[in-house]
Amino acid sequence: MGVPDKTYFGEGLDGQPIFYGDVRAITDDQVKLQLLKNRVDVFLIKQVEELNKKDEKNELKVWSPFPLAVMTLLAIETVGHIIGDMDKIKNENEYNQSKAIVTPVYQLIDVELSHKPTKDFYEGFEKIHGTSDKKSIKKYSDVIHKYQRNTFNHGYQAKGVYLNHRQKAPWIINEKEGFLIINPYLFWDKFRITYEFIFQNVLNSKEKEWQKNALNYFNRLLI
Repeated sequence: MGVPDKTYFGEGLDGQPIFYGDVRAITDDQVKLQLLKNRVDVFLIKQVEELNKKDEKNELKVWSPFPLAVMTLLAIETVGHIIGDMDKIKNENEYNQSKAIVTPVYQLIDVELSHKPTKDFYEGFEKIHGTSDKKSIKKYSDVIHKYQRNTFNHGYQAKGVYLNHRQKAPWIINEKEGFLIINPYLFWDKFRITYEFIFQNVLNSKEKEWQKNALNYFNRLLI
């Protein structure tokens, strides 16, 4: 048993704290799935949302576009782990597991992100990076994952995906110059909608595969 029974797991169905020992005793799959959502809500969604809150003047209470962008990318990957078939992903993607995990979530956020970049985009991209990367970048979401998620995590900077908290769209694809610009606040809003959609389908048994994978994720937490 990796995590002690007395460790806090999240919120119970009654909104009160629930601990690992209590959760391990639960056998009802529907209860497990709701507890999983409660846990992600408490530890991730609600805490990150604090970076997105506005005051009575409609001004941000905390100005933190970079941390919000980083946490949104982390949240996308977390949800990918929940709904993805991890055994299959590991078997089929020896070197690109993380990309395989997040790609379905990006597609749910907006199908545009699953489109193949244009020839103009590839040419502009090569001018920025000094090399072609067509083999690993087959979708616009791959650009976000590799050139923002990875570089943010390993150096807190990005090259090829930039931030602008004032733009009116969640992201803009600059085809001619080969880069993306993301508004972290609108991007987070789009993720939040997708997150609720995913869990609605999991809890309502509309997506059996997601539900099965979410239960497997839940069970892995308890090991």
